[in-house]
Parts: sequence; structure tokens; C-alpha cells
Amino acid sequence: MNNDRLHGNGSEEIHSGGAVTTRRVARALRAGGPEVIEVAEEELAPLKSGEALVRVEAVGLNHVESLVRSGTYPIQFPFPYGVGVEGAGVVLAVGPEVTLPVGTRVCWTGVPGSCATAVIAQAAMLVPLPDPLTFEDGASLAHAGLTAGGLARHWPLSEGSTAVVWGAAGAVGRLLVATLAERGVEVIGIASGGERLEAVRAAGAVQAVDRSAEDVQAAVRAFTGGRGAAAVFDPVGTETYKLSLSLLARRGCLINYGQLSGDLPSVDMKELMTAGSVFVTKYGPGGVEGPTDMAGLIADAVKLAAKRPLTSGAAGRFALDRAADAYRALDSGVHGKVLVIPGGTAL
Repeated sequence: MNNDRLHGNGSEEIHSGGAVTTRRVARALRAGGPEVIEVAEEELAPLKSGEALVRVEAVGLNHVESLVRSGTYPIQFPFPYGVGVEGAGVVLAVGPEVTLPVGTRVCWTGVPGSCATAVIAQAAMLVPLPDPLTFEDGASLAHAGLTAGGLARHWPLSEGSTAVVWGAAGAVGRLLVATLAERGVEVIGIASGGERLEAVRAAGAVQAVDRSAEDVQAAVRAFTGGRGAAAVFDPVGTETYKLSLSLLARRGCLINYGQLSGDLPSVDMKELMTAGSVFVTKYGPGGVEGPTDMAGLIADAVKLAAKRPLTSGAAGRFALDRAADAYRALDSGVHGKVLVIPGGTAL
């Protein structure tokens, strides 16, 4: 993919794209794994007031999509449905009451059916992408930025307090570290070793703990003078639940926002009392209120990404026809962002 395509230059291409009436989209036909995904062509509806048509240049895949597709997650869509919710691209046309200019480079999340050549979205959900950031950056930042921004305000943390972030080198983790650090919170980032620890420090963590080689509990207790952290942010779930509780200070809070290790554990109220009268909460979509709130959180993440190295890099790039393979790569637990590039073959 050439640089013009990455940055949305070329007015003739944008002009011709404004007449797009069909799209190719990856769809989940029924509940199941990646094998239920196929690519089909469908008609695009006329634009309504407040909507924009966007040519999709890059799609970012997220673990929650596999949970939804399983049919057992609290959030469900009727089958068949278009997969993918996050992406970046170029505005081709707009409906009435939309001030966003045609040709604007944008990113977004929360738009079902984004794993496609084009998408129709509420213009209020589209966030302009600054020139220094590529479409791949946008498709890697939007969902993570929305999640990180919502998490950072979910539990009140004062300046100078300490928070622990599991998975701190991942897409959400880096942005969460940076968002908390911007607010004066001292962040202990937990990740695997090597370059990933350096990435955690670069995002703003005051300490990076190698979970594969260090005693996480001892490291956190040592840094906090034995008190523990005011909050622990954990996307893993069952595997780290008890350890995360042990990292908390009295009346601290464990904020879970994922279940990478499988089903979530049951909460034992007595165990919370014994751990120091601590709190446990499950963060989800209810932490964000409407398109304007979503766009604001994503815009904050984009601004942060212009100041710090916050993208985790691409773990793989797949053509739209290989969307099922892209989700297989995501489910395998690769480090980095799995991307679908709808406009052609994978890079």
C-alpha cells in the first residue's frame, strides 16, 4: 500500500468513491469460531441525517468480538451480522446535518460491520486522524483509547496514588498507562520482558514488572511501601484474580475489563473483606454514554498518541477475503494488533 493510500491523498479517488453503492463485508453467519465468517457483497442504504459514508482503509480486531460471536456473551447480535467494530478510513460522502468535510481522514469504534470495504456511521462517532498518524495507527488506537479512557475515570484516583495495570504493553494497556500518568497517577505496568517492558516505561509507567521473571506481588508491595495499590486494572480474569486482590491497598478496587483466561470467577464477599474491605467491579460498555462521549475519549487517545509511542505494532495484516484467518490469529493470543486491510492484499 503506497503512502497516498495510507494518508488518504488523491482527490480523484475520493471523488469517485462518493458514488459507492455496494460494499464487501465479512459476516458471521451463526454462533461459533472464525470458521463461521464469510465475505459477501451487499447494498449500502442511502445516507440519513447525521450519517457519513467512509471508505475503510484499515480494520482493527478486538478480543471482545470473538466473545460476541460465540453467542454466549452478554452482548449479542442477531445472526448473520457484519463483524468488526473498529477502523480508520476516508469520508466519501455525508448526509444532511453533517459538517465533517468529505476527504477527512477518520478513525472510530463501536460501528458494527466495520470489517468491510465501506461503512456507514454516525458522523458524531468519527474522530479526525491527525496527519502524523496512519490509518493503521487509527485502527489500533480507537477501541483501545475508548476503553482506556473509560477505565481511567471508572474509579476515582487522586494525583500521587498508585495503580497497577496488567497487560500494560498491549493496545489498551499502553493507553491506560499513558492516560493515568497524564493525571498524575503513579502506574506500575505488568508485562512480559524485553522490549515490552521498555514500551510500558515509554508509555509513562514509573515501574515495569516482568510477570514472567519477577514476583509481581513482592514488586508491587515493595514499590508501595507495603500498602498496595489504590486500583488494579485487569483484563485477564480468573488466572490473575486472587493475585490482583492481593495487590490492593485497603479499600482499593479491582477493575476487571476482560476474560483472556476464560470465564470470570465468582466473587466471594468474605474474601473481599479479608483482602482489606476492597471493591471489585466489571467494566463494560455501560461506562460510556453515547456517540459524543465515545468520540471525546477516542480524541483524547489520539492526542496522547501524538506525544508518546502508544501503538503496539501490527501482529498481522490480512486481506478482507482472509478475515477468518485474521480472527484465528487474534484468538491465538499474538502480541500486537491484528489488522484487516480491505482495499487489497495484506502488506
